[in-house]
Amino acid sequence: MNILFIPHTPNIKLINRVYEFAKSTNSYFLYWEIENSSFKEKVKSQLNSLKYKQDGKIVQIPLLFRPEKFAAQINSKNLNLLIDKLHIDIVVNANALLFDIKKIKVPVVYDLVDDHLEINSDIGLSRKRVGKIKDDIRNSQAVIAVTDILQEKVRELNQNVITIENGVYIDRFAEAKSLKRELGLEEKKVFGYIGGVDEWTGIDRACEAYMKVKSHNNAMIVVGDSNSYFFQELKRRYQNDIIFTGMISPEKVGDYFKTLDIGLIPFKLNDFTNNAFPIKALEYGLSGATVLSTPLKLLKQKNFPFIEFAKIDEFDKMMTSIEKKVHNFDFSKFSWDRQSQKLLNYLKEYV
Repeated sequence: MNILFIPHTPNIKLINRVYEFAKSTNSYFLYWEIENSSFKEKVKSQLNSLKYKQDGKIVQIPLLFRPEKFAAQINSKNLNLLIDKLHIDIVVNANALLFDIKKIKVPVVYDLVDDHLEINSDIGLSRKRVGKIKDDIRNSQAVIAVTDILQEKVRELNQNVITIENGVYIDRFAEAKSLKRELGLEEKKVFGYIGGVDEWTGIDRACEAYMKVKSHNNAMIVVGDSNSYFFQELKRRYQNDIIFTGMISPEKVGDYFKTLDIGLIPFKLNDFTNNAFPIKALEYGLSGATVLSTPLKLLKQKNFPFIEFAKIDEFDKMMTSIEKKVHNFDFSKFSWDRQSQKLLNYLKEYV
């Protein structure tokens, strides 16, 4: 069975759910360039996305982004050409913008990687965009939801839905080594945030909280990067107080997880974040860190022994008292291999 995976966003520098499924199943996956930091970079990435490229299982086809309706029609035609070229049997699509599901010539399974079913201006979910996502779900052969909460929300749109949660690379974390000595952080309690640094993540509030408890016994690391004004200003403001590593390759990021005593998830609370399953929650815990998170609905339901919750206004108080705790949680059921096998078994029902 030849599968083509289409991600929600094409970021191969971070752990990306759709790409991890593709790699774990030895499948093809679509990539394109997208850069919005400036008008010049945006135009450059659009031009680069008009090319056909293939590097092993990584493929790129000519893609348009605007105007959306016209672009989706053209993109779907180019996608069908790729489907013929690679003899694709099924498409697993997590993208809400680029294609017209009804025009794709093979069965499509929609991967709902987050709660994209509610209007949310913070992440670009307009009424029109949400409507498009719901239409795509209705017109898909089946749906994969990242959480049980989303599975129940999807049922009114498509009855063929299953929950397949995010995973972790257990072996990669077993081989990871702490960088405390290398970074001069021995004998310190190290707080850290690893992942996307958009404004909705609350990373600015986490930095503010850390500054209230900063001492010679504490340190904070932020792993991730963005050209956005929001994050560049954040780095400028705290450059002398917090370690900003920039982007780290997925192969090396395990060492940074292993360096942390306390992993932070300071997300703002809304439908999008409340119903999400942040991969970093598992990665923090697998690395041995204790997690301090805002009270996200899904994470609270999971009742993981390595996560403690606090409102963002109370992060500084919790950062003073929270300590790294030993736990014996079995992460094997969340391995990418196991999640990918569950996905393959589900797809076989629809090919």
